[in-house]
Amino acid sequence: MYSRNSFGSFYPVDSSVHRLNPVVKLFNFIVAILLIILSDSLYINLFLFSLVLCMELLSFVPFKYYFRTFWSLRYIYILILFICAYFRLSITESFIYIIKLITVVEYLNILAFTTSPSESAYGIEKFLSYFNFLYLPITKFAFKINKMLRYVPLMLTVEYKTLKAEASRGIDYFHSNMFGRMNAVGTIYRNILALTKRKSRDIAFASELRLYNMKRYRTNYRTNRVGFYDLFFTVFHLVLVYAYLVQRGVMK
Repeated sequence: MYSRNSFGSFYPVDSSVHRLNPVVKLFNFIVAILLIILSDSLYINLFLFSLVLCMELLSFVPFKYYFRTFWSLRYIYILILFICAYFRLSITESFIYIIKLITVVEYLNILAFTTSPSESAYGIEKFLSYFNFLYLPITKFAFKINKMLRYVPLMLTVEYKTLKAEASRGIDYFHSNMFGRMNAVGTIYRNILALTKRKSRDIAFASELRLYNMKRYRTNYRTNRVGFYDLFFTVFHLVLVYAYLVQRGVMK
């Protein structure tokens, strides 16, 4: 199950991935998502997966946390294999779809584990500012987007704590069969949503106490400079873009 180090929780440790500029990190993520959507090449997807694996190792986050998310989605992987078999896709095509899903999930894990909520909001805010031709309130948008990205992980954390409290009252999720677990989750589903919403409001209020003003352009106390590792990982992402364009015949 999920603990405080579940998907979406920041893991505070000093690493080269943690020190990446949040804007560059977001840009590389968008490039990776576009490649995953557009490219059906086995080699490009494998190279992108290897790059994500390398970033996980360099993040100094215990690998068991990444593997925990991977293992929690095992039934989805099996479902994808059944869908691919139903549509009579080849083994290679089925493998590509599995690799795509794992890459997306693990890349999101990297962003969550190596980017604090304030840095995440700062990165989204700066990235949106480059496209703010209509002078929209991007600071407010960045705060809302960051809040939505953190909602599901927050809900999982609340769910874990609620299930632990429910187990002490006789409905034990952790030592039940499949139907017992469905009953345990079903009985607390409404409470989980209410508690998550309340916790989300508390986080927003705490951000206001830390002088986060959504009506003004926000400054960041940490100097986010583009360093060597930012350029290093960006080059690898752009090389994959070049490989995709060559494969499509756009470039030679």
